[in-house]
Amino acid sequence: MRETKTGIDSSMSRRAFLASAAAGTAGIAAAGILAGCSSGSGANGAKEDNDRDGRAEEGDAKKTDAVAAPDVFTDGIYLTKAVSMHGPINVKTVIADGKIAEVAVLNNRESYVIGEAAVKAMPQRIVESQFVDVDCVTGATLTSMAIRNAVREAIGNAGGDARDFEGYVAPELQKSDVSKECDVAIMGAGMAGLMAAWQLAEDGKNVIVFEKMPYVGGCLPITSTAWNAQETIIQKAWGPEQIFEGWNTMQAQLDQYLNGRIEPDSPYYNPDMPFIKPMFEAVRDATDKMINIGVGFCPISDWPAPQLAPGAFSIGGKFCLDIITNYLTYQLGVNIITEAPVTKLVMDGDAVRGLVAEGADGTTYNVSSKAVLLASGGYAYNKDLMKQYQPDDLKFTIMAPPWATGEGMLMGQDVGAALVAMDQGVTSHYSGAVSNAEISYIHYVCPGVVVNGNGSRFVSESLEYKQALRQFKEQDSTDFYWVFDEISRQGMVPSGNSYRLDYTFLLETGDATEAANYHDLAEKLNLPELVASLDAVNECVANGTEDEFGNVKLRTMLVDGPMYAIKVTPTPYIAQGGLMIDPACHVQREDGSPIKGLYAAGDVTGSVENRDGAMYRIGLTQAIGYGLIAGRTMGAEV
Repeated sequence: MRETKTGIDSSMSRRAFLASAAAGTAGIAAAGILAGCSSGSGANGAKEDNDRDGRAEEGDAKKTDAVAAPDVFTDGIYLTKAVSMHGPINVKTVIADGKIAEVAVLNNRESYVIGEAAVKAMPQRIVESQFVDVDCVTGATLTSMAIRNAVREAIGNAGGDARDFEGYVAPELQKSDVSKECDVAIMGAGMAGLMAAWQLAEDGKNVIVFEKMPYVGGCLPITSTAWNAQETIIQKAWGPEQIFEGWNTMQAQLDQYLNGRIEPDSPYYNPDMPFIKPMFEAVRDATDKMINIGVGFCPISDWPAPQLAPGAFSIGGKFCLDIITNYLTYQLGVNIITEAPVTKLVMDGDAVRGLVAEGADGTTYNVSSKAVLLASGGYAYNKDLMKQYQPDDLKFTIMAPPWATGEGMLMGQDVGAALVAMDQGVTSHYSGAVSNAEISYIHYVCPGVVVNGNGSRFVSESLEYKQALRQFKEQDSTDFYWVFDEISRQGMVPSGNSYRLDYTFLLETGDATEAANYHDLAEKLNLPELVASLDAVNECVANGTEDEFGNVKLRTMLVDGPMYAIKVTPTPYIAQGGLMIDPACHVQREDGSPIKGLYAAGDVTGSVENRDGAMYRIGLTQAIGYGLIAGRTMGAEV
């Protein structure tokens, strides 16, 4: 970690992680090149992350259909493949003079910014150290371990023993103390922290942002890069009359909440929506700020709300972060220090007046400030906190953002902050049950039905994946399948779906099962009720009637042709409870009184939608909007 006043420069720090890997080899050897395939780290996420580093499991790669390796360690170019967070990673390893001479990731589907950090750093670390068990890139553990697995397999294919390249020891750090002063210190450089820093700097405040990861942006790079805003510059220019009803004005969105999204039986029901209303106003203004510094958005014809160009799940999040961080650091003088987790809040009487952060290079930052903003993310990646607050959700593998370990929430509690909405559970992704690859949009890409381990439907397929966990965990089974026909399978390729997602790798990882028809599929997977379930779906469609879940959007399935089932699991990823704040982002005690000098925004506060009685839907919108609100509040009060 190296700090700079006018930019971000960081080195990667270590994070332990457990993976259980099952690797297989397949390919041909020709002209000194050996190709193979290794399954990447079937990660258990936070469920095991705090316990073990998993090196033994990672190295225990089971070889299947392997090309015979030479009897001695042989120089050459070896091509191997491992499965990571978003699918296969193809790696080239060059062995020369008995050493690892080169490692290169040839292609991958990993996320920009986060996965990309490992793709860039891990090959260099392995070659420079000559160890395959070098430290993983913080926050990109699955990608890091997939690369390590691929190199391990390459060594084996070359006739070597990967254990001869293990035993990495991180260099000892040189300790130092640094004192700093600022108007506002911010914990977390996700979108909430960045938007707050932006507003504060424009208000003339001196701001330092501490981020524990080696990159900034939080969840932005791993989302669809769209958020829920209306009446922005781009929408006004496009013409509200050309945007379909319900999305063309801010009031139309608020009406949707009032007429269905907020739940009268929620203990937090508030039809005045004191949290949701200001969020929409602020995210509109934040979007306009981005447009004015050159952040690019897609035409509104593609999506009725702002979405970063060139489209969903693409490089737009990286471009947006590059532009924003460049503007903050070079134009506004914001100091962003990465790989420097905050460890303590500093009190002066009953007021928060600073923080302590520990840099990855051994530097301890002692910061004196007039206010502190907690924008550190939620707690779903912390196994102990999940056991305390959401034990039922540990039925499934946790795949939360790796920074969501709850330190900000715990520090807030230490100085008297109350928690709120801890009874609202956790939202979930869909992931492949075999590979653990995230496939949240599978129900959009491949229309079909979801069944339990008996082959019975138990929930409407129109239910948003973010809310699916509540229904899934009520089932006795932990085996679930997304079932679809040959027509829907065409949506697995990028050109077959509007999100340009590629899910074809699921056909190679063991997540997907193919059968000649639905009878064959039911037999292969031992799903005794599947045939009756699909017959019932087709009968409802043929008669134009609702199914038992009130679903009228299902279509006829071609059950006598090729059928497919992807074994899926809901993977909890964002907790809906957190620090209690008011709509101006003051952190509150149990009695509602504010803690002087302490503010919070983003996932550390849980879902602000819940605070008005609505289920979580738009976390990125909340982070952007409430980050700006926090900046405005502190700018006026500090």
